[in-house]
Parts: sequence; structure tokens; C-alpha cells
Amino acid sequence: MMQILGQVRFERAGTGEPVSIFDTAILDEWRIPFGYWFDQMVDWMDLNAEWVLDTIKWPFDFLLDNFVNSFLLTVSWFWVVLFTVVFGALFRTPRIGIQSGFALALCGLLGQAYWLDTMRTVGMVIVSVALCSLIGIPLGVLCARQDGVWNVVRPVMDAMQVIHSFTYMVPFVFFFSIGVVPATMVTMIYALPPLVRLTNLGIRQVPEDVVEASRAYGAPESRVLVDVQLPLARPAIMTGLNQCLMLSIAMVGIAAIMGASGLGLQVFRAVQNLDVGLGFSAGFALFLVSVVLDRLSQPEGDNRRLFERITGAVRARRSTDEEILSELAERGKDKETTEVEWNTPATPNERTGLLVAGVGAVVALVSLFLTWGSDAGLIAGHAREVDLDLTGQSFNGFAASGGNWFGFFVFGAACFIIAASITTIRNPGSISKFMGAHGAAIASFVILISSLTYLMANTAQETVSYSHGIGLYVSVAGGAIGILGSLFALQTAPLSPHRPLTVSIAWGRVLAGVTALLLVLIGSISGWTFDERGATDLPPEAQVEINILREEVELSPTLVAINNSKISSLINKYRMTVETINDGITPNGGGLSYLAIPLVIIGLLTLLPAVGVFGFNEHMRWRWSVITAGIGAGISIIGLGWIISLARVTDLQIVTGAGAFLTAMGGVSLALSSRSILNEFNREKVYENPNIGQNV
Repeated sequence: MMQILGQVRFERAGTGEPVSIFDTAILDEWRIPFGYWFDQMVDWMDLNAEWVLDTIKWPFDFLLDNFVNSFLLTVSWFWVVLFTVVFGALFRTPRIGIQSGFALALCGLLGQAYWLDTMRTVGMVIVSVALCSLIGIPLGVLCARQDGVWNVVRPVMDAMQVIHSFTYMVPFVFFFSIGVVPATMVTMIYALPPLVRLTNLGIRQVPEDVVEASRAYGAPESRVLVDVQLPLARPAIMTGLNQCLMLSIAMVGIAAIMGASGLGLQVFRAVQNLDVGLGFSAGFALFLVSVVLDRLSQPEGDNRRLFERITGAVRARRSTDEEILSELAERGKDKETTEVEWNTPATPNERTGLLVAGVGAVVALVSLFLTWGSDAGLIAGHAREVDLDLTGQSFNGFAASGGNWFGFFVFGAACFIIAASITTIRNPGSISKFMGAHGAAIASFVILISSLTYLMANTAQETVSYSHGIGLYVSVAGGAIGILGSLFALQTAPLSPHRPLTVSIAWGRVLAGVTALLLVLIGSISGWTFDERGATDLPPEAQVEINILREEVELSPTLVAINNSKISSLINKYRMTVETINDGITPNGGGLSYLAIPLVIIGLLTLLPAVGVFGFNEHMRWRWSVITAGIGAGISIIGLGWIISLARVTDLQIVTGAGAFLTAMGGVSLALSSRSILNEFNREKVYENPNIGQNV
């Protein structure tokens, strides 16, 4: 048979040469013009169905122009962040709202360009999800109620989830060219399948007896859907919207190839040009956007949101007297059969210690209005020349040339201590379990270390004269008083673990402490400031080489990516040769590693009894964990305070380096090593049985 097939010959088109059936070249003679068929259909659509394409394109174009370009990009960053906080607090929890607003503000602190790209990305995702929900939810409902529709839609959904994301771009590029609008359309189509599937699944999983009961009471199908199926399917639908949103964000980077702007385009440019700084900044902003949108769109079923509590209060105000009395009667019945519990009142020593800590906090607050520095800006002098000679001038803890952000950290920690002291003395644990002696101790360490950081920082190299003010020493004293008082309160604070602690050494926490030590050590020899004021112009030889690379690109466009990376390398190489780098231990820099290194060593030593090296007494481990967390929080303030204090006054040619960031991360690692035990301890409860009238 093989011999017979081998004797079969075909002629090559155009040449007449014989071709065997076993020759691969014969495939060209039997080629299926699949691509040409679609090419013809696209051409026909462009010529005869332009109105259909315009109709499909119109909602995307309208929303992107009016919502994103005309509204979102023109609103001040402050109002956007504030709206995020309020929205998260109302529809989630206040904590989620504050965290989301802070994360979104970080995107703006990367720079104005990053903020605008963040808004473009958020706008494109919101438009995609909004239009996707208008199509996906009704389609999912229809699939759930009509098996015939689901039998048709299901294989389409399967195919859409199998197709590679790049393939989605092909028809939209041919029909709608490239740009933000077709990129948004691709994003919407790519994110559609999970919403349809989960909506269908949620409605199908509604208990059949509930549906039949509603029908038995005479409810029409519209009421069954709106009042029974959709409310019970809400968790599944919300999960579908969340997954739809996540897929939209995942498509942002790929959509940049189609000309979409935003953070995805920045990441794409960074990869093309091998720009490490741009890549990490844009990637970090894209990560923050993803986290914010995910947290805001994924409700927790355990906690009632603030919006629900407010509406419940409004309903209570509208209730009649009979309804309120009925509810109180029901609560009375419950109280007759259940015990009443409240947090254990503060002990005498705890009250005394917190009063002392509160006095220390007040002293720290007073210090902020006194003089912290005179004749020059201690921290600001490392970032701008005007602060090198301010003879005759004095600055308090809030001034940019004075305490700067270290003063603001002292202010926040002092306010926290005062609130924790008042709360614990009057109604312990009513706001948060951290509003107690342990929280006050951590905040006191923040005050002390923030003040010591300012006290031990080196002046800038060309500073004419500088002297510390009385306010700085008062702040140090306030932090020390706060630590003594809060540690005294810790000795008798009635807190206990929710479950017994493990009777073994927590080596994972030890590893976290060692990691903190390594980060601080590496941060000490890394750059804390980079002075690029001498890198304004390239030398002639470097400029000539860059011009040659650009001319090569004009002659051969295929060399764009390679030559751009070479140009970036040349510029970065020149910058590294002319910029002044000061690390954490150099005399010309801040010299703050001389404080951070001893502190992290002390923190590592306090971690040993906290993990059980010297015994497994639960309260002893808890108290040492509080001290470790306080030291870790203080170390993180050293790096973070340096970064944002210089950012407050810098002229954009002096930037902070990775050394301060690594030091801050070392402090965070040390503080988080105590998180597990601090979360485990709660204030003890007092129980009373109303029927007996006795404490239990």
C-alpha cells in the first residue's frame, strides 16, 4: 500500500514538477484558505455593516470619554482617595475603606504620571466590568432558567476560556483598529465567562423547595426571580463580579499591546526598554490597584457593613412603639436564658501605668510645639540647599525644617496612647483589643525611637551650624515615660490567649527576626540618598553614541527595542558615575544605621524569650512579644520617616535609596514576628447570669 501511495504523483502548481504524497511540499497544493475566508468577511463587514460596528463601539466610546477622560482624570486625587475611603467604609468596613484609600494614595505618591495612569487603568476596568455585568448577569439568569439556552452558551463559554488571551485581540484589531476603545472591548469579552457561569450556578443552587414554596403562594415568575432566586444567589453573583474584575485587571497588561494607556502600558514600556525603575514602580502601582479593587468587590459574610448598620438604625427610628416594645421583649427573653458578658475592668496597677503613659503622651504632644532644631534643617538639609544655612531661625516638631515627619509620627503615637488610656480606664476593649497597655507600649516605642532618630541623625555635609532644641529632649522624655508606664500596666493587664500557646520554640518567628537583622545590615551599606544634581547633561562622547544608536533605529526599525535598552544602559551608567551616594553609615549621610543596627539586635534578643527559649510561660512570652513589636515598629519608622521626610522637601534631583526601604522592611519583619501572639491574646471576660445575679 505504501508503495502504491509513493507512486502517486501530483504536479506543483505553476511549475509542473511532480510531487510525491510523502513530500511535505504537497501541503501547499492542498492548502485550506481559512484565513482568506475571514479576511473576506472582515472586508465585507467594513464595507457593508459599518453601522453595526459603530453601534457596538458606541457604549465603550461614550463611557471612556465621559467617565474616564472628562471626569476621572479631572478630579483631584484627594477627592478620589476620600471617596474610596467612604465607599469602602459604607459598603465594606471602615478598616477596609482606610486601607484601600491608603493604597490608592500610594499610587499617587509615586508621581503625577503614575496617578493619571492609575485613573486610566481604574476607569478602563470599571467600564469593562460595568458593561460585562450588563451582559453577563442577564445571560447567566437566562441560562439558569432555560436549559436550552445553557446548552448553547456552555460550549461557547468553554471555548472562550480555552482560547489564549492574545487570540481575543485579533478580531477587534481587524474590526476596530487599535486604541483604548478596542482594548476595553477585548478586556470585557475576556472577563465575561466567569460571570455568566457563576450567575447560572448561583441561581441553579437555590433550594428547589424554597422556589416551589414561593410559587405555591401564588408568586409570579418575575417575583420568584427577583425576590427569591437573585437574593439567594447573590454570593455567587458577587463572586462572579469579583472574578470578572480580576480578569479585567489581568488583561490590562496585554491590552497595552493594542494601544491601551494606563499602568499596563508603563509595564510594557519598561519591559521593552529594560527600565528596571519604571517596571517596579508601574508594577507596584498595578498591584495596589488590583488589591484595592479586589478588597472593595469581595464582601465578607461574617461582619455587617457600616452601611447595613446605618440602615438598620434608620429602620429602628421609623419603627412604631409597638414594634420596638416587641423587639425589647424578645431581647428580654433571650437575656433570661443567656449569660451577660463584658470585658474585665482595668486593674489598679493597669490604671496607674496607663495614667503614667498618658502623661508621657501629653509631654510628647507638648514637645511638638517647642523647638526641635535651630539654625538649619537637620533632615531637610540632606534634600535641599536652602536648609543648610537658616541662622537665627527655630523650628518645631511639625515644621519641614524641624521634626518633619518624625514629629507627625510622635503626634499620631501620642494621640493613640491617650485614646488607649482613656478607653481602657473607662470601658476596656470597647473599641479595639489593641487599645490597651500593649498598644500603648508599642506606640511609646514609636515616640522614643522617632525622637532618638532625629537626635542621632547627622547634619548635611555643608551645614553652616545647627543645634537641637529643648522640644526634642522633651519628646525623648515623653517616650521614655510612656514606655515605663505601659510596661508597668502590662504586668497586671487581664489578657489571656484564646487558646493555649504551643509548648515549643517558634522557629518561624526566629527566622523572621534573623531576616529583619539581615535586611537592616544590608540596608546600612545600601544607598539612603542619591544626589543627581550633577547629572543634568550627558558628556559629549555619550551623546554621540546615543545619536548613533538613534540613527540605526531610523534605518532599521527592528532595532528599536535593542537600541532603546542600550540607550537606557548608557544613561544609567553615566548617572552612576556622577551621582553622589550616601549609605546608612557614611558621615556625609544621615548615619541612621548606627541607631537601626543596635535596635534590631536588641529586638532579636527580646525575641528569644518571646518565642519560648527561656520558658513557655504564656504571659511572659506575650509581654516580650509586645516589646519586640514596639522595637520593630520603631525601626520601620527610621526608614519610613527618612523616605517621606526627604520626599516632603526634595527638589526631585535628590532621591532616597533602597537602604532606607530595606531598613523599614526589616522593622516590619521584626514587628510582624510578634503578630501571631498579639492576635491570640484578648481581654478576659466577666460573666453574669441574670437569673442568679452573680458573677461567674
